[in-house]
Amino acid sequence: MPGTETLTSIGIDIGTTTTQVIISDLTLSAPAYNGAASVDVLERRVRYRSPIRETPFAGDREIDTAAVGELIDTDVQDAGLTATEVDTGAVIATGEAARKDNAEALVTRLAEHTGEFVVATAGASLEAVLAGYGSGAGARSGTDGSTIVTVDIGGGTTNIAVFEDGEVLQTRCLDIGGRLVRFDDDGVVRAVAEPVRRCHPPDCPPIEVGTKRPEADRQALARELADRVFDAVEGPPFDEATRALAITDPPENAVDIDEVVFTGGVGRLVSDLDIDDRDPLEFGDLGVSLATAIRAHERFDALPVRRSAEDIRATVIGAGTRTTTFTGRTIAPAAELLPARNLPVIALEGLETADSVDAVRARTAAAIRAARNRRDITGTAALYASNVGPLTYDRLRLVARGIAAACDARSDEPRPVILLTEQNCAKVLGQLLESMTNAGPVMVLDELAVTEDEYVDLGTPVAENAAVPVTIKTLVFDE
Repeated sequence: MPGTETLTSIGIDIGTTTTQVIISDLTLSAPAYNGAASVDVLERRVRYRSPIRETPFAGDREIDTAAVGELIDTDVQDAGLTATEVDTGAVIATGEAARKDNAEALVTRLAEHTGEFVVATAGASLEAVLAGYGSGAGARSGTDGSTIVTVDIGGGTTNIAVFEDGEVLQTRCLDIGGRLVRFDDDGVVRAVAEPVRRCHPPDCPPIEVGTKRPEADRQALARELADRVFDAVEGPPFDEATRALAITDPPENAVDIDEVVFTGGVGRLVSDLDIDDRDPLEFGDLGVSLATAIRAHERFDALPVRRSAEDIRATVIGAGTRTTTFTGRTIAPAAELLPARNLPVIALEGLETADSVDAVRARTAAAIRAARNRRDITGTAALYASNVGPLTYDRLRLVARGIAAACDARSDEPRPVILLTEQNCAKVLGQLLESMTNAGPVMVLDELAVTEDEYVDLGTPVAENAAVPVTIKTLVFDE
């Protein structure tokens, strides 16, 4: 496409059961010099898919760092690339893999080694969203205006996303997966994950390591897990047994469902019409039994289930094509601050109604103080003002003076001032802030929507320095 720019993006999904890599080309819209249009991804094209391989672990508590690194290096080479040719993307640890002792250090190391702006992330809600986008359900919801629920069932977790009109409406995440119990070739229990003890069927004795359980006990546990999955899909309200397995806070508002899509390793088995003929211990875990229980469940046929074109690869495709967004074109970046990784977001609420410099200063200072105390933030953070009021010069000057005063008044050492806003005002607001504060370098980025408790990664400018790549994420390891 004439005048466009293409970025190479990588998605690396280190999961409880499998590790996968996707490499994609992202075609960006050409710069608009009047600043009226945002930078968009015009096309996402997958150019390389790795084999689906078992995640290498070093014992029960750690991922095998060297083995994973060798797999990814091989994939980049097989795609005909070097690490310096990878522009963006994400390394995501999912399910039980995100809880291993070395998960955070591993994905951070891989991200820094793999490309210029490849980020490290984890978190069940993000995984749910990426799987929903990677399956195509998010885009289809936007095309036909439907409400689609994606149910991504992997080895360690079940991550559910609700899409409405192409936007994420809710996520619902549970400690349910096919690898919660693992067996040897003789059917003897090798490992039992803690969540099993929170959802064990009342009529069955507890599953213990070293015991060989009859098929009826495995089926009973699989049925109990399937009950929790359907309750999570159809609620609220939610059963207390479902809430006991929830990783994130369940939503309070019910939705009318137009379509349900199953993804993930177990999700692929759910779509297998011959699932009843498979060996229940084919993969040495509960995966086949759980998928069978879902297919046989009385609520399965009552749901509008649609098979996905991408099932087991849905999360990694989402990680490789959907993690990176872009700021508006009217940015005010401080070049020395980019790239910046893992910036916690501090939301400045109510600035649009603050009618004086003192009011803006007070609300900014209170938000920074509360966030630092509650979340133990000690380094640089990203302030976020979704709405600063009317975009007049006098209004922006008032807001800039208030924010500058709050930042200058901090008693600790000067820090950069990084401000994100949803409104298109970065250049003017950034210039005003820079002239008013002594706190440190100033950077303002606009046309971004984030929330408190999220984190952002900011890359180096693209599209002729007109926009900055941004990844908005949770960052949850070892939950």
